Amino acid sequence: MSDEFNFGKAEDARDKGMAEAKLNRSTLTWQQDAGRWFMTLPEGTTFTMDDVIRAVGLPSEGANRNNVVGAWINGLARMKFISWTGRLVKSERVTRHAGEAKEWRKIR
Repeated sequence: MSDEFNFGKAEDARDKGMAEAKLNRSTLTWQQDAGRWFMTLPEGTTFTMDDVIRAVGLPSEGANRNNVVGAWINGLARMKFISWTGRLVKSERVTRHAGEAKEWRKIR
């Protein structure tokens, strides 16, 4: 099997990238702002990545600024603060080219 297609390695690479994004000093302020925004949401509120970026913007630095947002959302899901509604929503952000994004629900 080619190294190009290896689910275990893909998961490892995802986890490593998320850890690096979360620990990057240039994104800490953004993570704090996003966390404050999230904590103001009532339980049951649904949101997408677009809503997070609309509320607090993208991190100010880094080539992978979008990855930081994804890592932050994934962290909330892993900690059981949010759950996927099962719904995919078309992104309104021009740079996303109307791509689909998950809709999340705050559960605690």
